[in-house]
Amino acid sequence: MSLSFSPTEAVALAAPHVARAWLVEFDLPSGLLRLHSGAGVVTVGGREWSGVSDPTIPGRMVSVGQVQEPRFGAAAAITFQLGGVTADFLKSLRKVAVEGRSAKVYFATFDGETQQVIGSPRLLFPRGRMTAPARRWEGIGIRTVEITVENVFSSLNYAPGGRWNQADQRRRYPGDKGLDFIGVDVVENWQ
Repeated sequence: MSLSFSPTEAVALAAPHVARAWLVEFDLPSGLLRLHSGAGVVTVGGREWSGVSDPTIPGRMVSVGQVQEPRFGAAAAITFQLGGVTADFLKSLRKVAVEGRSAKVYFATFDGETQQVIGSPRLLFPRGRMTAPARRWEGIGIRTVEITVENVFSSLNYAPGGRWNQADQRRRYPGDKGLDFIGVDVVENWQ
């Protein structure tokens, strides 16, 4: 994926009023939920995205956390906070039903005066996965849900299990000879 811009997009991005928006598509048990970080309902890429001020959709996006850069031992991730959720929406977000489901995160730029999308939205997490949702209640009227979306490399932080010897390596990968010489003294004869 290239994040470079075409010459016409570069001219549009040099305008005095350019806005950015996060677009997220959650694959929830109740169906696809498309949200954006702006106000109202917008159509981007032929799909409708609900904003923070749409009262008909439960689970409106309230905040978007910083994109955590990938580093050794940790995958890239971004956290979304949904507010104004109903009790039924909270019940549908069971840990087992949501964790590991797909989520796509896009970054888009808009012309602030014409509200037109500049170029096409850039897909940041093409194969993102949702973590278990964190639910919070305050009193009887405030309910929020935090969902973290991690990229596909999040599951690579775990050890494969087993032992680092020839037998376990062949059990994991039949026919692999990569660990045949573990623990063997090697003597080099230079003649």
